Amino acid sequence: MQRLWIESEQDFKLEDYISKTSQINPLIVRILINRGIKTIEGVRDFLTASLDELYNPFLLPDMKEAVERIGLAIKSGEKILIYGDYDVDGVTATALLYLFFKEIGCEASYYIPNRLRDGYGLGEDAVCRIKEQGIDLIITADCGTTSHSAVKKAKDLGIDVIITDHHEPPQILPEAYAIVNPNRIDSVYPFNGLAGVGVALKLAQGIAEGLHGTEGQGIRKPIEPMLHKYLDLVALGTVADISSLTGENRKLVKEGLKLLSKADRKGVAALKRVSNLDGCDISVGTIGFTLAPRINAAGRLDEANVGVMLLTTTSEEEAIKCAKILDGKNRERQMIEDKILNEAMEKIENEIDIKHTNAIVLSSDKWHQGVIGIIASKIVDRYYRPTILISVNENGIGKGSARSIPNFHLYQGLSECQSYLEAFGGHKYAAGLSIRKENIDSFSERINNVVASSLKKEDFIPRLYIDGELNVKDLNFNLLKEIERLEPFGVGNPEPVFAITDAEVLYPKIVGSNHLKFKLRQGNAGADAIGFNMGEFADKFNDDKVDVAVTPKLNEWQGTLTVQMKIKDIKFPGN
Repeated sequence: MQRLWIESEQDFKLEDYISKTSQINPLIVRILINRGIKTIEGVRDFLTASLDELYNPFLLPDMKEAVERIGLAIKSGEKILIYGDYDVDGVTATALLYLFFKEIGCEASYYIPNRLRDGYGLGEDAVCRIKEQGIDLIITADCGTTSHSAVKKAKDLGIDVIITDHHEPPQILPEAYAIVNPNRIDSVYPFNGLAGVGVALKLAQGIAEGLHGTEGQGIRKPIEPMLHKYLDLVALGTVADISSLTGENRKLVKEGLKLLSKADRKGVAALKRVSNLDGCDISVGTIGFTLAPRINAAGRLDEANVGVMLLTTTSEEEAIKCAKILDGKNRERQMIEDKILNEAMEKIENEIDIKHTNAIVLSSDKWHQGVIGIIASKIVDRYYRPTILISVNENGIGKGSARSIPNFHLYQGLSECQSYLEAFGGHKYAAGLSIRKENIDSFSERINNVVASSLKKEDFIPRLYIDGELNVKDLNFNLLKEIERLEPFGVGNPEPVFAITDAEVLYPKIVGSNHLKFKLRQGNAGADAIGFNMGEFADKFNDDKVDVAVTPKLNEWQGTLTVQMKIKDIKFPGN
């Protein structure tokens, strides 16, 4: 799909001021300004990413109430259960709280719902089963914000519920004992981008401060030393949930990646081993494309408990057993996903006029609801339209997964369609919903109208944001080392992209499955370039010069470091 290149406007005066004052390369300063970091303090905070300056957990709504209620439960010997979501964010949040409670001498139990039997979030049937276990207090992890009926059921049964979540809250909140969510409209917490596992960490931080008597005023607080070991879980869940890698998340994930690379946790080491990553450093990419899909696979197809077992066990043997189960489930998931993707693409080709469609809505009674979210994401990548895939069961109830594009807020869009929906929840880019089969066509028409009224024609063209122009001759090890200081890259802090114009492409060839490799020359300077899954461009080059959007990186191969450019897009003459 043709992409629109948007080059950021340079603020030369600000760039020069920050560069000279902070003694930082002007190009690095330009990248930071493009990310919205425009003060000396902001630059310092971004580059140091210090865990000594996290936000006070008691700034989160209901944190004080939650900590006091949990403290009472611990002192009274009440039975506590952690109720987590079945995705990586929920699994890691559950594992974190379970391990933390165990460390402070509280034997909490946990419950991960079955996607097919229990559905999303805290459910009434699950609450009834939990009551039979004699549970006094439920703490949710990455869910519960929209679970009105289940919370009421728990209350009627004499169970208090503390919700820890990050999903968009409804206008009327459930009647829980406490709802710790940075996205509540009354929240004064300075950063609302925490993932569910990030909120779980803040709860643990609040409890730890309560135990140690270190609750204090002010905005900034250092992390408790006892919590540092859990940052690998925070990094896994935060990256897997595609949360913004800015603000507090950047600090937590940056440190968490170091722990994942060391793999002191038995489950992480086992997961790396079955993923052929033994001994390798872990990046945002390896979480997103390799580790997270395996943890997710169990929850998509079966029971997600094995993911919590993997991340909480101290037995190497059990860790390997769990990792192998997840690896097998992931292969099974891939096979199911390929089949459904082909069917969905066939439906689009045969049933949808894509040029006159604002939102893609597809449904089937043959689709496994556990994988349709992944397929919706792939369809968004291909057609750049908000996409909702719905799996309809034998009772005529459809469970849908929705994914969106940057300029359309999915949760708000679904809010305008709620008369057709049984339930929905989520955030800007991803959401889930429940709908009756007979309402799907009307819903499809309505969501298409909502998208049409919200977006302009150009919003349906994917954009590539360019940080500026770069000459090949300027690429050197020192510059690339400076760029590495900006990692980890991800949502909110994308890899820097530069335009290299009027360049020659030499020796293009396809390597691997479908990757494009060539030498890019500009004047007398040249560097290797690789475009992943861009093999279709290999036979399009001639003697004409091209413009290439690239991310420059240091590439290590057999102990040798070289400069390599990762291709983001290519503009041929006339485009």
